[in-house]
Amino acid sequence: MHIALVSTFYPNTAEPVRAVFVRNLAAALAAYAAVSVVSPVPYAPPLPRRARWAALRSVPHRSRDGERDVFHPRFLVVPRIEVLNGLSYCAGIAPVLRRLVRSHGVDVLHAHCAYPDAVGVALAAALVNVPFVVTCHGSDINVYSGNPLIRPQLRWALRRAGAVIAVSAAIQRRIRDLVPDIRERVSHVPCAGVSRQLFAPRDQHEARRRVGLGEISRLVVFAGRLVPIKAIDVLLRAWELLSESGQVTPADRLAIIGDGPLRADLERAAGAPRLRGTVHFVGEVPQEQLAQWLSAATALCLPSRNEGTPNVVVEALASGRPVVASNVGGIPELVRDGANGVLVKPLDPSSLAAGLARALESRWDAAQIAGSVADYTWESVARRNHALLEHVLADRNRVHDAFVE
Repeated sequence: MHIALVSTFYPNTAEPVRAVFVRNLAAALAAYAAVSVVSPVPYAPPLPRRARWAALRSVPHRSRDGERDVFHPRFLVVPRIEVLNGLSYCAGIAPVLRRLVRSHGVDVLHAHCAYPDAVGVALAAALVNVPFVVTCHGSDINVYSGNPLIRPQLRWALRRAGAVIAVSAAIQRRIRDLVPDIRERVSHVPCAGVSRQLFAPRDQHEARRRVGLGEISRLVVFAGRLVPIKAIDVLLRAWELLSESGQVTPADRLAIIGDGPLRADLERAAGAPRLRGTVHFVGEVPQEQLAQWLSAATALCLPSRNEGTPNVVVEALASGRPVVASNVGGIPELVRDGANGVLVKPLDPSSLAAGLARALESRWDAAQIAGSVADYTWESVARRNHALLEHVLADRNRVHDAFVE
């Protein structure tokens, strides 16, 4: 079998740590099938003084990632006209997919993200006559299904997929509500796993030395994109409440790992008198450094408005660190309150502050926490994905054989 994994969710030279979890899945799938990656990037016009556009223009159209060919075709993203993105996505990927089908004999397409990826892939799949599967990750369904112009496109694309994978039971329910007639084709397979060589319980003091922390008391880590859905502003307010009540001290630290459009605003907010000196913006880090930060942490905090099955939660738990997170999406499928973390009300600084205080004051068993995600390996995720892809391909072949006869 030859799989073409198609998604904007894949690292590139402009965003080297973007959606690393999809890259990890692609690498693990290579044990079962040949894998090529088609990861379109937005077209960036050659205008000066736009650093992001310059970075996107520098992304090579073709590269190698280990044993995999990776293609980065361009597609047009028109600001404030998202409704056209699926069509432009198809126009960008279709020529690459045609060449791959002819030269590599691609058997099945695997789209990650429902919009614009699944819509674009559904259109392109019809052009190249190849079946496709869609994995929905969270915001793609939670956000775009509420758009009256995009919702019909999502329904159309998901109905045409050979199978739909939801990364959490919560997302599975949302998809079944959105498209009731495909209920039996919607499976729950988490797209979350870890490398046990990277993420495992390790000495906290040594990890703090490795990331350059001095003598501090307790460390809370956030890791993710600095975007509104992650609700980092709520985390800063909760940290301020803890500081005002004396439950965190100047010797405690909050580390914000990641980058995104809200960074400047969040850095300004972190300059408030009660926060100054205790909040550290780390920026984006590779997986190896993230593993060190999680080992250095007292707890991970993820205050998101919504989520699928966030891989960073699995990584923190595999590192033996408790997780304080919003009780949304697929998070309660990973975090069991009081056993390996604390669940809090979303968008509620007081609830988050209380949850953080509870986590910081409790005694946790690192081995027990790590054991709670013992089954979350990329090998097991890849095996389940491959089984679904094989099933879709077998169904397609049976239909073809019956038609020929």
